Amino acid sequence: MPLSNQFSFPIGTVADWHTPNPTQLAPNRRDWLLDAGSLTAKLKAHHDSFSVTVIGQNEGYAEPCEYAALGFTGERVTIREVLLSLDGKPWVFARSILPHLRLRANPELTHLGDQPLGEHLFTRTDTTAGPIQIAEFSATSGAGMLNSQLHHCSHSLWGRRRVFSVAGTQILVSEVFLSPTPCYP
Repeated sequence: MPLSNQFSFPIGTVADWHTPNPTQLAPNRRDWLLDAGSLTAKLKAHHDSFSVTVIGQNEGYAEPCEYAALGFTGERVTIREVLLSLDGKPWVFARSILPHLRLRANPELTHLGDQPLGEHLFTRTDTTAGPIQIAEFSATSGAGMLNSQLHHCSHSLWGRRRVFSVAGTQILVSEVFLSPTPCYP
């Protein structure tokens, strides 16, 4: 069975998102959570064999906390959840909220297939990244249970999110670092 068919979609990233205090994070965790660059580029620099597995992508309604981050409510969006893997091992669970009606001039962003969204965002000249927020996910959260299924270990996970403005349209990208990521002791 393909990896993408093993998980229930959507997994979600509902959490207590907040502005990070860098002094309260261990250096290895800070390096991953607060890196302002492209996570795709960081992962590719870590290992040659990078891949994206789409867990699911549908039109629907985002979570209230996601609409709050984006600054609008009630609009149907494209919800995309993927795994970012190195050498076939998932390192990151990512969830993107894309207001597809507002992105009509940029349809490639909602039709990525197994291409990483981050690569598109960081190569465009009309993209600006907002501030990073972080959250801790319990072992019983959707991301925590996904991690347990994938890596057969159970512990809390850390994630980050930020809003990107692409040609004036807001996109929310959340990334949860799974067990293999070097942000855990």
